[in-house]
Amino acid sequence: MAIQAFIDQPVPGPQRDYIGYGRYIPKVRWPDNARVAINLVLNYEEGSEYTHPAGDQKNDGLTEIPYVMASAYRDLAAESVYEYGSRAGVWRVQRLIDGYKLPLTCFAAATALERNREVAAWLQEAGHEPCSHGWRWEEVWTLSREEEHQHMLWAIESFKATVGQRPQGWYCRYGPSVHTRELLVEEGRVRLRRGRLQRRAVRAGARLRLTHRLR
Repeated sequence: MAIQAFIDQPVPGPQRDYIGYGRYIPKVRWPDNARVAINLVLNYEEGSEYTHPAGDQKNDGLTEIPYVMASAYRDLAAESVYEYGSRAGVWRVQRLIDGYKLPLTCFAAATALERNREVAAWLQEAGHEPCSHGWRWEEVWTLSREEEHQHMLWAIESFKATVGQRPQGWYCRYGPSVHTRELLVEEGRVRLRRGRLQRRAVRAGARLRLTHRLR
């Protein structure tokens, strides 16, 4: 009896890859023959999350506890969690990072930096690497390709205004849409930050490089 082929159906987005490098992985030599590569990352989304004041008509569900208030009501407790991060939490991290003179990558939503320019000024003055966490901290898979592209352009222009340069990478909330990688390749000079997608991003032409290293 012949084997029944089991194949994926044609759908939008990249084809799935089940093979990877297999048994024969490429030899990688880090700069200065470093044996360990460490990337310190700060996520900064405060002010870009889903809220009633932002016109979303719902509350963001990612807070300190697994609870989402009904969308008919404004969740002041959830908002206060994010506001604490912007008012106080980020500066606790800043004192630690600066005290040890450590390089940092900041996964920042563009509108979060717009709402607290002092954070943007710190990143720029300290020479930390900016990585876009989106225009807002939003679920990009719910956007059309055109909407996602527009938000991407808004984010890039926002970063240029707040931290003085284009973002050096892109990190979506949870994961990308079926259009994200294509849009980043079209835009150019932006890397997609998501380990499981790394090899495909290279194939598509995106640049990936070591950000910080320790020997």
